Amino acid sequence: MTQSIREDILPLDDTLLPAWRAGPPLIRGKRSPGASRDKPTQSHRSIFLSDMHLGTRLSRADLILDFLGTHDAETVYLVGDIVDNWYPLSSNWKPAHHQVLQRLFDLPRTGTRVVYVPGNHDDFFRNYVGTSFGGIEIERDVVHQAADGRRYLVTHGDICDIFSLRAPLLARAGSFIERIAMGVDVAQRHVLRKFGQPEWFGIERAISRTNAAIRKHDHFEERLTHLAQSGGYDGIICGHFHQPALHDGFGISYANCGDWSGSNTAIVEDFDGRLDLVRVYEKTAFEPTIATDYEEEGELPLAV
Repeated sequence: MTQSIREDILPLDDTLLPAWRAGPPLIRGKRSPGASRDKPTQSHRSIFLSDMHLGTRLSRADLILDFLGTHDAETVYLVGDIVDNWYPLSSNWKPAHHQVLQRLFDLPRTGTRVVYVPGNHDDFFRNYVGTSFGGIEIERDVVHQAADGRRYLVTHGDICDIFSLRAPLLARAGSFIERIAMGVDVAQRHVLRKFGQPEWFGIERAISRTNAAIRKHDHFEERLTHLAQSGGYDGIICGHFHQPALHDGFGISYANCGDWSGSNTAIVEDFDGRLDLVRVYEKTAFEPTIATDYEEEGELPLAV
């Protein structure tokens, strides 16, 4: 069952939309047939990945490589925050991060079409919208037409983050504080495992509950679905809030790719046009999923 957008949702008017939203997004078609793959993979028509945050300590580049090594598609969309340029990269840049980039640049050479939609953490690349770099197309946002004819607006999602738009410095400060807390959480778990003690999830739960309180009245999903509805699209595919989701609770399809520092998820489109949300686990097991632990508990992680 679907429901209409509530009237208390702040509309996305021109004061909230930058000038680059003046024109319609580009509609992209299916790529030309490319080279065959050398190893068996789970094939999809399209793959949507976001929020890798390469260059940060929390980026799970190992799981990204596992996913890219076992999943194949005609088109791969990189839906923002791929390389994190908010902080110095040198101290946190690992060989696995370079391997992820190399793998992404290898895709166009093997016939996969790659479209890069920068986010707020890699907004430097928005200076190159409309160009191609190493075979990767860079676009502000794009329209994806699925195999069943449905049209999805693909955008990172920060355009609907009122917190970031109206208080960007505060948003950066909050992101920095959260990174410190998550770093402490990773360190304490490592120490507990080393001494054979059960892991403690108190810091993680405190972060998620704090973020839930901050985002309780933000209506991020409603804003994005309203944006897509106003453009006449059948759905929206985004990232930014690190909250994987796939539903039609606001009248059209809403798909959030999640992230690769916690949920480790991606959106995939099969050849019949169906969308699935896929999670990667530590032991590289894959399974479709719709709900997350945060969703079940009513807690939302902050966009970082």
